[in-house]
Amino acid sequence: MKKYILTIIAGLFLSSAFSQQLATYSQFMHDHYLMNPAAAGTQDFIPVSLGYKKLWTGLEGSPSFQTIAGNMNILENMGVGVRVHNYSAGIETNTGIDLTYAYQISLGDEMKLSFGLSGVLTQYYMDKSRINLENPDDDAVIYAQEKLIAPDANFGTYLYGKNYYFGISVFQLFGRKVNMMNTKNLENKQIRHYNVHGGYRFDINDDYSVEPSLSFKMIEAGQMTLDFNVKGTIMNIAWVGVSYRLNDAVVPMFGIDMDQFLFGYAYDITMSDISNYSQGSHELMFIYKIGSSKSTSSL
Repeated sequence: MKKYILTIIAGLFLSSAFSQQLATYSQFMHDHYLMNPAAAGTQDFIPVSLGYKKLWTGLEGSPSFQTIAGNMNILENMGVGVRVHNYSAGIETNTGIDLTYAYQISLGDEMKLSFGLSGVLTQYYMDKSRINLENPDDDAVIYAQEKLIAPDANFGTYLYGKNYYFGISVFQLFGRKVNMMNTKNLENKQIRHYNVHGGYRFDINDDYSVEPSLSFKMIEAGQMTLDFNVKGTIMNIAWVGVSYRLNDAVVPMFGIDMDQFLFGYAYDITMSDISNYSQGSHELMFIYKIGSSKSTSSL
């Protein structure tokens, strides 16, 4: 029985560690700061974003995450940002906060290169009361910690101009061990995540534009994902898009983009084997743009 319980718990923790340890939004192209700390302070306005995603609806205990984030320029070449994030799956909940500093270097009239570093503090929580055991004295759970707080850091670089961007970032730099279970039974670890993302906006005229983008993610454990995206803006108000996640999902998305706010919805249509048990994933994003003017803002 002990081996069976350990298998279940290990499955919950390792599925998080190797696939969904960090929040990944399909609509990342609307708030680059969520993917790269170096994007802090690179826009002419202050974006405050709220994000929610529920993965694999229909599966009990499936992952979900929520994010609230904001960033701003404080001096000519300096930006700061803050991100509060919460992730839950099964018996596990992770809640953290990132504080970011970024510095931009001008490479020309319209091109800049930014470097960003985030300090991260995350609380890991495991709800042992939700584990049903035949043997209530099982060491696998008795000696497990319910709460653990771990520090970490993220780093990124970000090249951008009026209509384009390209960034590289690394999350969970420390690769710290997070031993919620006793070390003899199960050892969990914060896995480094590497992100490469970029995009270009083609302005057809004053009312219509098309923006293709790409996101490549690699987890140090060996897992990789590649997203191809295209978004079209209509009359500078509505937008529609689609994303293809290689060997995983097709994601239709749509929303409204006004001077002061943006709203978006995305639905991940799963193509992997998990589609036999799930009805896909739902994602909502809302961004309030303080001091925004579409005529002066960049990507």
